Amino acid sequence: MKENIYIDLDEDIQSVIQKINSSETENLDLVVPTGARILQNIVDAHLIKEAGDEVGKNLTIVTSDLMGRIFAERAGLAVSGQTGGAGLAVTPAVVGSGRISDIVARKRGIPVSAESKKNIPKLAGAKSAAVSAKLSAKGLSAKKSENFLKNKSKGEIGAGFLKSYREERSKVSVFNELGHINRNRKFWPFKLSPAIFVGGTVLVALVLGFVVFGRTLPRADVIIYPVRETRGETVEILISGSASRADFGKNVIPGELLTLEKSLNGEFTATGAQDVSGKARGKITIYNAYSSQAQNFVASRFQAENGKIFWTTKSVSVPGYTKKDGKIIPGQTQAELVAAEAGDSYNVGPSKFTMPALKGTARGDKIYAVSDSPIIGGGSDGSKIVSNDDATKAYNELKEKIRPQFNGFKNDLPAGFQLWSEAYNEELADSSVSPEVGGAADKFTATVKMVARAVVFKTEDLESYMNTKIGANLEENKLLLAGSKEISFLKPPVVDYQKGTVLATLNIKYDTINKFDTEEFKKSILKKKEKEIKSILLSYKDVERVEVGMWPFWVRSVPANNDRVKISIKGL
Repeated sequence: MKENIYIDLDEDIQSVIQKINSSETENLDLVVPTGARILQNIVDAHLIKEAGDEVGKNLTIVTSDLMGRIFAERAGLAVSGQTGGAGLAVTPAVVGSGRISDIVARKRGIPVSAESKKNIPKLAGAKSAAVSAKLSAKGLSAKKSENFLKNKSKGEIGAGFLKSYREERSKVSVFNELGHINRNRKFWPFKLSPAIFVGGTVLVALVLGFVVFGRTLPRADVIIYPVRETRGETVEILISGSASRADFGKNVIPGELLTLEKSLNGEFTATGAQDVSGKARGKITIYNAYSSQAQNFVASRFQAENGKIFWTTKSVSVPGYTKKDGKIIPGQTQAELVAAEAGDSYNVGPSKFTMPALKGTARGDKIYAVSDSPIIGGGSDGSKIVSNDDATKAYNELKEKIRPQFNGFKNDLPAGFQLWSEAYNEELADSSVSPEVGGAADKFTATVKMVARAVVFKTEDLESYMNTKIGANLEENKLLLAGSKEISFLKPPVVDYQKGTVLATLNIKYDTINKFDTEEFKKSILKKKEKEIKSILLSYKDVERVEVGMWPFWVRSVPANNDRVKISIKGL
């Protein structure tokens, strides 16, 4: 019968020996995990062997730890890869080699008896001879090994024992003999994870990249700040929507008129107060289909379809009819009506009117009137009407709501075009309220239509025009700094939105510099440090200062390669 004793990973030798002594079973399997503390040196393996022999136990080390198996075999212990039972693979005990190189110093405080040390097996036969030969090759004699073991058997422990052990171990390593045990196994001191491998590779690549680029691809960017002279020029220009191309001789560049319309309506509250004697009012169109001669009427009565009587506010003359293709086209004129009496019953919608005075005559059906909009304004005390202030406030509110819709029109111009604010206009194109001002109503609807107009032009056309005008008066040894130009209007420009034109007088301020030989300057600073460049700069009176930027950051002088140096003039 066998008993399995399970050993913990960090269990010390004293605990293991105690478990062996306390077991009542003769055959014991010590199940030891890989990397366990007791498998890390051959001394503990010998102590386990001695403990088993003293109490008459047959011990088997069950482990997959390769080094532990080696130490156990050297100590004379049976070794297996699995616990007892069917198929148990047990390696017969191997007579211990007794080599000092197999010994790893044990922890202090574990007593070892002299009698137990006598039981440590000795190397025998050919194997002992082979090891002795190897020890001799390294300058170690078998006698020295025997003396060491002899001293150990006398109970040498502690600092003296460890010192002797370390001297022997520095000359002979157990790893030199691993090939005799298992030639097919390879040992690595640690496992290289993919993350460490990739990270190390990237780090090495970056370092090499910096070194290579730093040696082969340095560059220098030099910005020259030249001495400037400010000048002014006055020019006239006509931006014309009818011009197809620029004509600098006539001071003309092409433009384009952009137009955008927006309408909006809303409902508002009437606040005007109705007069007690308020009468409905409105407009009618009077038609004359009776005669080709004009018909004249003093202030006259007109009757609506609901029977209500209205009066014209003044005399009217209705033109005679005309004929076209044999058809009579009535003459017509407009007139203002007012109700005969106050009251909201005189508020009528679009209607047809007749003249009671002509009823029953030949003119009764031939002369009539029509209202296209309601006749309103009649009411009793306390009713509301649409006042002029109501209409004005409504128009202003609607205009403020429309204006943000023009922002995109001003800002999102066609590519390459620009707009002067002086050539932009927004205006109220139309407005109306319903009912009309003076009409009785608690609520009314207001409508406005706004139009935005802009005359735009291409930026490159204006730039070319100014450069041409300035260049005509520029000395041969001077250069225009194109980015320095500033323009202003000497007087407000004249804008015609019907024609799409802008006539403007411009004042142009600009900077000039003396011509500068950048290639000569570049050659003079090659391989020079920044301080040396400043000294060279003193000989260039037309240069105010320079800025030198070098790459990579550790480069301290301008490259020797002319192509790796870039020279630019600020503002040019």
